[in-house]
Amino acid sequence: MSKKTLDHLLILFTVLCDLCFIATAIVIAYWVRFETGWLDAIAVHKGGKPPFQDYLRLIPVTVVIWIMILQGFKLYNPKNGNTLKTFWKLFKASLFALIATLATLFFIYHDEAYSRWVMLLATGFNLVWLYLGRVVIYRFRQAIQSQGVGVNRIALVGYDERGKKLIDVIHTKPDDGYNLVGIIGNTEDTELHQDDTSPIQHLGKIDEILRLIEKHRIDTLFIASPTVPNDTIMQILHMCEGTPVQINLLPELSEFIKGGSSVTFFDEIPVLQLSEVPMQGVSGIIKRIMDVIFSLLALIVLSPLMLILAIAIRLDSPGKAIFRQERVSKAGKRFNIYKFRSMHADAEYNIGHVWAKTDDPRQTALGKFLRRWSLDELPQFFNVLKGDMSLVGPRPEMSGLIDTFQESIPHYLARHRVKSGMTGWAQVNGLRGNTSLEDRVSYDRYYIENWSLALDFKIILRTLWAIKKG
Repeated sequence: MSKKTLDHLLILFTVLCDLCFIATAIVIAYWVRFETGWLDAIAVHKGGKPPFQDYLRLIPVTVVIWIMILQGFKLYNPKNGNTLKTFWKLFKASLFALIATLATLFFIYHDEAYSRWVMLLATGFNLVWLYLGRVVIYRFRQAIQSQGVGVNRIALVGYDERGKKLIDVIHTKPDDGYNLVGIIGNTEDTELHQDDTSPIQHLGKIDEILRLIEKHRIDTLFIASPTVPNDTIMQILHMCEGTPVQINLLPELSEFIKGGSSVTFFDEIPVLQLSEVPMQGVSGIIKRIMDVIFSLLALIVLSPLMLILAIAIRLDSPGKAIFRQERVSKAGKRFNIYKFRSMHADAEYNIGHVWAKTDDPRQTALGKFLRRWSLDELPQFFNVLKGDMSLVGPRPEMSGLIDTFQESIPHYLARHRVKSGMTGWAQVNGLRGNTSLEDRVSYDRYYIENWSLALDFKIILRTLWAIKKG
């Protein structure tokens, strides 16, 4: 049995188990709420006990909602194990499923009054059972793969730095179901990637690759380019044409090929797409609509507070309440960012563009308070409403520092592929203010390459939580 077949079977089995768990959770929750009397002291239900049949008809709707949300959270990925990360994903999926179920019941069965306690209990049961089910399935997968069932046997053709990284990944993730059999090359190199625990075997030469595939039961070949010439790669493809072996290429420029890369066709010509303009199409439009709606609501709700802060700033020190500074956003576009002034009016005189320090002597007494609680950022909702910025994105940098950073920080300009934001993935991971710029760029690139509306929502929630903690 191949690894792919095993993964598909286990995914199907997981879905079937989830169907049973979700349906059973409603039945058990009804029994606990209305039959045991355990919750009578804290839960009040007007009228008599509702018919059990009313709750049975909820099962199809609830099952569909839960399965869709579990799939949306990628909880049917075979790589999900018995980790805290999997439990956290299930917890978030359970909350979404609970909200979606209650909303659906309101619209479909609005004439019926269903017990919220039953819904809460069922959600709690599902969270525990779905996680335990995945733990058991994960352990079962490990057990049968330890016996050689469902393991993908890999051979590396050629050897270079990319091949070394592939070997290291396979060795650091022994539970993923991959087994590196050895390396195929025209000359045996005794200096190949070796370590004390798992030396790499040289299997043979490329011209005998068919015999080696059959002898070692190879499932997948990884060809390290440019170690292996193009004509040799074509020869390998031709020789393996009649064999059920998967052939993968470790290409040049691999440092530029990220998760968003894909193979597309330009009039039937295959093209490797190294990068694309993110946040386009329907999702990009929705993101802009969210920016407009939330920034407008924020300005309406916070306008009394912003007026009070503006008056307090004018009374605290001479100068304007609103500070403007030129920043750089998408495609190098320059704009004036708005902030409540937290420093003395002449703070940049003869200094120029420099980052503020934690205990910057240029700060006013009120400015320290504003910066601690991020209140100085509130006027940026005007920037979002105008379209200069987004709610979420890489933080915009001062224009006077761009030339220096793009020369000294690799891939710095990748941040300018999208609009800058009031908050971002780097900021919610602790990289605010005068912190490592290399790390911030790395987090910003991750955000751009993995962007989704769900990720934006997650960043906003984490930002609010960080502000709450101060």
